[in-house]
Amino acid sequence: MIPAWLSLLDAILAALLVGIGVMGAHMGMIVPMSGFLMFLLSFVIAILALLFGLIGLARTSAPQRRVGRPKAVAGIVLSLLVGVPVGLTMWRWMSMPYPEINDITTDYENPPAFVKPPGLSADSMKYDRAKFEPVQSKEYPKLDPLRLDEKPDDAFAKVSAAAHTMPGWLIVYVDPATRTVEGVQFSNVFRFCDDFVIQVRPSPDGNSSLVEMRSRSRDGTGDFGVNYNRIRGFFAMLKPAGGAGVAAPA
Repeated sequence: MIPAWLSLLDAILAALLVGIGVMGAHMGMIVPMSGFLMFLLSFVIAILALLFGLIGLARTSAPQRRVGRPKAVAGIVLSLLVGVPVGLTMWRWMSMPYPEINDITTDYENPPAFVKPPGLSADSMKYDRAKFEPVQSKEYPKLDPLRLDEKPDDAFAKVSAAAHTMPGWLIVYVDPATRTVEGVQFSNVFRFCDDFVIQVRPSPDGNSSLVEMRSRSRDGTGDFGVNYNRIRGFFAMLKPAGGAGVAAPA
């Protein structure tokens, strides 16, 4: 009887952890990492519920103990309903071939600097070149700045306008004097926050402009390629007709 009860209780706990973790993080009631950890913990609890349920089935096989069998069955069913999708999601994440890096830039020597990241200090967002450059240069195709034919001020107007139209982007800082745009984007489920900063600089020849960009995740050590792809996606949207002027490789 006890294993059957434990199975049902653990399965209910696992379901609650998934619900609270996902919905709590998505609605901003708990921090994203706490919600994510609750989601992962639900898988462990669901496995325990499944094991207790199987033991409960074995121990309630005798006629005099059949009264506890429905609890064991319910625990097994609920544990599978929780454990299977959570486990498959975890397997998908773990199998993604992305490196352990969460800060991507187009310029290692002079990366665009964050000025007003919401809720953080600019000093906390400094680029750690020794840590990130070796990983990015090894694991990702070279990411060059985007070259635009316009003069810097005209290019900045174009870049700023485009940034304000990007789905999911929240622009938090614009400085025409330094030609800088800064913003954040939140992940769909757990609402993890990524910060990005875009800066338009004069090209060395003085006849065009270079769009430099940096994108950084606040949590974890990896980003599943989100920051690299965010830069590539924005540059692709800005790319002139015919593909001319793009320094970044395809």
